Amino acid sequence: MYEFESRVRYSEVDSKGNLKYSALVNYLQDCSTFQSEDLGVGVEYLKSKGLAWVLNYWQVDIERRPKLADNIIIGTIPIEIKGFIGFRNFYIKDKTTGEFLVKAYSVWTLIDLNSMRPTKADMAMHEGYVCGEKLDMEYLPRKISLDGAFREDPQILISEYMIDTNNHVNNEQYIELALTKASKDKAIRRIRAEYKSPSFAGDALVPRVYEEENGVAVAFVKEGDEPSMRCEFIYEE
Repeated sequence: MYEFESRVRYSEVDSKGNLKYSALVNYLQDCSTFQSEDLGVGVEYLKSKGLAWVLNYWQVDIERRPKLADNIIIGTIPIEIKGFIGFRNFYIKDKTTGEFLVKAYSVWTLIDLNSMRPTKADMAMHEGYVCGEKLDMEYLPRKISLDGAFREDPQILISEYMIDTNNHVNNEQYIELALTKASKDKAIRRIRAEYKSPSFAGDALVPRVYEEENGVAVAFVKEGDEPSMRCEFIYEE
């Protein structure tokens, strides 16, 4: 288990003073990055070996969003490393009460950037990431099935600011783009994201929007109908 503390900043909240969904996801992503850096298997270590951890799947369950100036604890628990696949839980707690505000589950693949093929985690990673017990939460299938009618919105051109140290679109940026298709009047209780293939600066993504009974789903496709990412938002009842 790994934790760090923070306080919700004004720059991270929406018009109602709640932590933005994109900022929430960034906290989780940053937590695993901080752990990797502290263990000596972070960005520079991976870069030196031509490797990168690539996110395959997010499930983020939101009980209550933190508000402006709240003191929070962000944590992550490596669950298992199986070959080239890593499994992680995340959480956000209220520092004062210890209440779980957010619980999340994620699946990652270690990629050799030269061959763009999966590769097994090395001994330093196995020794560093001490695995713990899974959080008590509902675990949904990793595949997001999208059926039925959809509308196709105008394409989005990927800009340089969306690119991270792996030189492709950051996981949170996809979610930020998908959020523009969600209702502004309804709170989101669950975010699921399935990453299919990376996108790079200059790529054009076409959003396909599926209106669901209790939420909305968005599929981003590239030229030739190649799937890039699928995201689903479930609204509070």
